[in-house]
Amino acid sequence: MSGIENQILQDIYRASSQGGFLTMRDLELNTSLSEWKLRPHLEDLKEASLIVEHPEGFQVAPKGRHFYQSNWG
Repeated sequence: MSGIENQILQDIYRASSQGGFLTMRDLELNTSLSEWKLRPHLEDLKEASLIVEHPEGFQVAPKGRHFYQSNWG
């Protein structure tokens, strides 16, 4: 997992740990990257089942919670 993917996962985890969502706009602000630069990383995280995308934004998947807690929690 790349450094930007680690940052994305951590940002989404913090925003969604209480049941909320992290929007693409928030990710753009947090990372200073545009959506088209973020999208490949988000797709990699989705393929790894670490995050899920909803119309409201992004949340960490159960596998992502386990990964986060075993690495940073």
